[in-house]
Amino acid sequence: MTRKQILHYSLWTILILGMVSELALQTFWQNKFGMYKSPVIWMISGMTVCFAAFLLVGFKKPGVELSKDLPKKWKYGLVTGLFLLGAFWCGNFMSGIFEQFPIDAKLSDIIPSLELYVKRLLAGEVVYRPLPFEGYSVDPTYYPLLWAPYIFSELANIDYRWTAYGVFLIAIFLYQMKLVKQDISIVELILKMAIPFVWVYLFTQFARGTFGMAVELLPVGFYLLLTLSVFNRNLWLMALGILICLLSRYAFTFWLPVYLLIYWIEYGFKNVFKVSLYVLIGVIGLYIIPFLSKDWTIISKGLAYYKKTAVGQWETQPWQEPGAAPHHLSQGLSLAMYFYSYEKYTVDDRLTMNRKVHIVACGITALLILLGYFYFRRKGLNTKLYLLIALKLYLIIFYGFFYVPFSYLFQLPLFLSIPLLYNIRFRQKSIA
Repeated sequence: MTRKQILHYSLWTILILGMVSELALQTFWQNKFGMYKSPVIWMISGMTVCFAAFLLVGFKKPGVELSKDLPKKWKYGLVTGLFLLGAFWCGNFMSGIFEQFPIDAKLSDIIPSLELYVKRLLAGEVVYRPLPFEGYSVDPTYYPLLWAPYIFSELANIDYRWTAYGVFLIAIFLYQMKLVKQDISIVELILKMAIPFVWVYLFTQFARGTFGMAVELLPVGFYLLLTLSVFNRNLWLMALGILICLLSRYAFTFWLPVYLLIYWIEYGFKNVFKVSLYVLIGVIGLYIIPFLSKDWTIISKGLAYYKKTAVGQWETQPWQEPGAAPHHLSQGLSLAMYFYSYEKYTVDDRLTMNRKVHIVACGITALLILLGYFYFRRKGLNTKLYLLIALKLYLIIFYGFFYVPFSYLFQLPLFLSIPLLYNIRFRQKSIA
């Protein structure tokens, strides 16, 4: 074995260990190392995945080597069959979770809120007004594409959680179809196809509430579609990838300008202008005209409610032991616990400090991504893969410092390992 091969397989080992650690700390090892060490290990694990992936494929030349193991039609059939098997296998566990966690605002108001958004729209009512629940109300904060896909669920009379799972499956299927064109062995193909379903399975066994009380697989699916659209030749598809994330889980806010600036440098102002214009048209058509123009205070009210929610999550919950650390902060997924424990200041001051550090950390990360692009672009950088790695890295920082760290949110940076994994060939000879 050559030195180059040893390095390649060593990086693969580091990559796998990072992924396993990142997954474990959200499932069967959640909070295993305590609420202070666990988030640090989680962040290091995610950054390790990004580091190893960059060294493995950051300078991989674009292009596709067609598979030679099986005729293409047979491989398409194999991939489709394995995908359906995985989808139904995980769907069976999902069904049990949906029965275990009935939709009830007393357990979680996420899905009941989505139902109110959709039912108001279908009834021709004002959508963005307070959402009433027993004993309290919620100010509407969700952007349209975080709830509009469930119009299908309402009209078809199916559980909203199936729609979220369906969007996730669409993105996974598109990625797995791309494996057909890669010159990889059948064993590697099957293993790579199995990974997202194994991950979902582990969540169904060790973090059931993330699927029972939330629908994070919808934005996860959207972000996977975004990664497919990066630098797409079809500018409409590229704009669509940005739009579906911008109007749903818009955590990529600092990464997005870097993406567009790099696209400008790579492909010129004309193309980036068109993409930006298409996104703007989508925002105007899907959000500003139908909703925001009816009440221009929606955004400010939403931000105020987010602040109120954050304050509530930084308090010991009524069902916890008196004096216990706030539940969501102490789950071992965010560094927010470090800020909460800084007793020199009041809780409000600690929360404010966490917010400021969160913004600064995201800004610095985006700046470093941009500087990294300028430094490496003359060294043969594969810009698309660099942006995919950078997106995962950015979200690791975003959620690692997030001050309202609901556990289900952390599925997003985890599943963004899939685009990286599917672009790295196990054998040393690179794929595209």
